[in-house]
Amino acid sequence: MIRFILAISLCFLCFGNVFPQAEGTTDSIAEIRYDRNEDLKPATFNKSEIEAYKSLEEFDYLDLVENDSWWTRFKRFINLKYEQFTAWLFGDYTPGGFLQFIITIFPYVILAIVLGFVFWLITRLDPKSSLLSTPVEPEVFLSEEEEIIQSKDISRLIEEAIANKEYRLAVRYYYLLNLKRLDENGIISYQFQKTNQDYSAEIQKETIKHQFRKITRLYDFIWYGDFKVSETDFRLAERGFIQMNSILENSANE
Repeated sequence: MIRFILAISLCFLCFGNVFPQAEGTTDSIAEIRYDRNEDLKPATFNKSEIEAYKSLEEFDYLDLVENDSWWTRFKRFINLKYEQFTAWLFGDYTPGGFLQFIITIFPYVILAIVLGFVFWLITRLDPKSSLLSTPVEPEVFLSEEEEIIQSKDISRLIEEAIANKEYRLAVRYYYLLNLKRLDENGIISYQFQKTNQDYSAEIQKETIKHQFRKITRLYDFIWYGDFKVSETDFRLAERGFIQMNSILENSANE
């Protein structure tokens, strides 16, 4: 009997809230109240002060967008790649102190090395473009024959060759001496690339041309013949060169 009473009581407790409440027992709806004031006026602003604020830099919130140049895009690309490299190298670790300083200046060190290498390469390929070098006079490379005619004492060379019994060489020096004197007297224009026939064609006076052809035949026979010249042979050839010098002296005195 006691159990039956407890069961009935439990049912009333559980299902009591399911049934609707009687009318007149609902809670009253709260009333919304507004502040009302008939003396309210709209706010006014001083336009001149607003314009003054607009001219101040600290109130300028507009960001100027500049068009990217190729140099800006290149720097952005390099910075991005460098940041990716440092992120790959250090991961989540955030370096600080001296290590952070090294990481900051590292790109500039690399750039300085690259520019130095390019400058060195340019100076190696073209020494004249080096800013540190002084202008160098161009060198003129003379042939052996040109050097003898322009800068040597040919008379002394003839004496030395005869003293050493180098008669072929003495004949060569005699012929070069005659060419030098012909050039000095304006009879020919000496140039290394010219042939003996070219010089002969330049000579206008027949006596000089005739003697020049004689010494040219002697020179070609002895120098290019490449055989041993005795003192007797040399003395015979020497007469022709001495006679050529005499003709040139007489021509100059006329």
